[in-house]
Amino acid sequence: MDILHSLFKDLENDTFSIASFCFEVTGAMAVILDKSMCIQYASPRTSEILASRGIHLKGIDWFEVFVPAKVRDIIRDKCYSLFAEPFFSPIEFESPLITLYGEFSYIWKVYHVKIPEKGTSSLFIILKDSSNLRYLAEQVRRMEEKYTCFIQNFKGILFQADHSFNIDFIAGDIQKITGYEKEDFLSGKVKWTHLLHSDDLSSFILHAQKAIHVSGYSCEYNYRLVHKDGQLKWVNIHMHNSCCRDSNHQFIQAIVYDISNLKHTEELLIKEKNKVHQYLDVAGSLIGVVNTDMEITLVNKKACEVLGYEEHEVLGKNWFDTFLPEKVRSITKENYKKIISGEMTPPPFMENYVLTRAGEERLILWHDVVLKDESGRIIGTISSGEDITERKKKEVELAKAYEELRSIDKMKDEFLSTLSHELKTPLISIKGYSELLDEGVLGPLNTKQKKATDAIVRNSVRLKRLIDSLLFLNIVNAGKAKYKFDPVSLKDTVDQVLNSLDSQIKQSRIKVHCNIPSSIPMVKADQDYMPQVLLHIIENSVKFTAAGGSIFIEVMRESDRLHLQVKDTGIGISQAQLGEIFKKFYQIDGSMTRRYGGTGLGLYICKTIIDAHGGQIWIESEEHVGTTVHITLPVYQ
Repeated sequence: MDILHSLFKDLENDTFSIASFCFEVTGAMAVILDKSMCIQYASPRTSEILASRGIHLKGIDWFEVFVPAKVRDIIRDKCYSLFAEPFFSPIEFESPLITLYGEFSYIWKVYHVKIPEKGTSSLFIILKDSSNLRYLAEQVRRMEEKYTCFIQNFKGILFQADHSFNIDFIAGDIQKITGYEKEDFLSGKVKWTHLLHSDDLSSFILHAQKAIHVSGYSCEYNYRLVHKDGQLKWVNIHMHNSCCRDSNHQFIQAIVYDISNLKHTEELLIKEKNKVHQYLDVAGSLIGVVNTDMEITLVNKKACEVLGYEEHEVLGKNWFDTFLPEKVRSITKENYKKIISGEMTPPPFMENYVLTRAGEERLILWHDVVLKDESGRIIGTISSGEDITERKKKEVELAKAYEELRSIDKMKDEFLSTLSHELKTPLISIKGYSELLDEGVLGPLNTKQKKATDAIVRNSVRLKRLIDSLLFLNIVNAGKAKYKFDPVSLKDTVDQVLNSLDSQIKQSRIKVHCNIPSSIPMVKADQDYMPQVLLHIIENSVKFTAAGGSIFIEVMRESDRLHLQVKDTGIGISQAQLGEIFKKFYQIDGSMTRRYGGTGLGLYICKTIIDAHGGQIWIESEEHVGTTVHITLPVYQ
């Protein structure tokens, strides 16, 4: 409390102070108000945002100048009420401010400070821009949507669980592999341990506990899983330890693959040796037999396909010297010698590379079984394998997905911006000279020439609007849209729009009824953006209304707002599509686009501009009857 008192005393002097130095260095937005709500002090950042750097705000009525009329009385009363509160009872709320760049939302934190020796009371307000926080949150949300889409299309299962095996994240082909829905796991109704075969449960818990509690631990094992329908499945589970940096909380992350087909193939080979060739060729895995001389004595169709050879080209060849890359050849050969000598038992599963005819290295997940004769002597091995090359690539892609998506979004925005600017420069010349030709400035035109120049002018205007839409979209996506709010006459703006569409209206043989009283007040709007909105709305009505139809334009006052209605007798919109039409790039259907043209950006841009004006836009429509567009805007005070 003493520190704040010292700060207030420090700020009362017009000379340089420690307090003003702190505000200058930190860039904080702060303001001190007296009991009449006039500014006693404003930090440099506050002046820069609300007025401009170097402008003194002292003595200005804070609420009358910088708080929008629609919330002014409510916020003023809320602040007045604080004078009755003790020092340590600040209030915090969100409210808009009128800045140099338009109306933006801020988080207010308001303190009541008393200076007993002077008998004065003041309000100390700290401001934080909340619009940028919402923009960042929206960007994160969009990235999460793309990331979630990628995860949910994953053919295995990804999950994360705590030490009690409570799952807080799970995605992938959950229903197909387990028979349960995602919500069953997240709600705690089903735990992963509930699915495991009783004979495999203790082994899974042992390795899972290590993966949870031992930093850096990683393991991969196969277990039997009981599907919801009672079917037994074999799954390969890769587990590793992970830790939350913030809380140092340890948990397990796992990747699960259904390897039932691989296991099924293995069982068939053991049980039905007399039908081995028949079963081997229909199996979905690579299968082969290698004898003690390291020669291939049996190979199935799948293995030949992966290796790129015919069966007769493979049989009799030394497996290690012919089909393994040099980097793994020596160590794999040594391990095989130990296996056939009985010194080593083959691991249940092992990843290793093979070399194809084309020189490509493919990663295979192998399961090896030792073959013995009737006397128990080792005569070779039989191996079944799954080509996991693509799976491994996808695991790497998954780790990079978030950064790649951000990079793609940035490249897209930069491309649209560059393309739009590059198109706009030559278009200015095309439009200008075509208008000169069309108006006869460069000489008289015959009927055919006039028709051609009319088409050029009309389409250059259409192309300019498209480019302007793309430029605006890029500005909005970058968070750089700026509006200058001035008094604007809706009547004059509508008249200008109708005048620009006059030839199109006449050509369409549509009657336009405009009822806007001359006494109607002005609205608070941007003089550049508001005509674009009205042009698009009215042009849409002209475009979608058949010859002989009508358009009715009306403006009425409703309290502190003006309500504009543009009603037509056009083709209308179905109720199912009304909820989608303000979305970016949304088109009702392909045939409509081909017939009437358009990019699906117009209504999205209209809504973006109207929202920035503090207004509202909505549409009422009935198919084959017509459409009414409603827009409300604040009256200029």
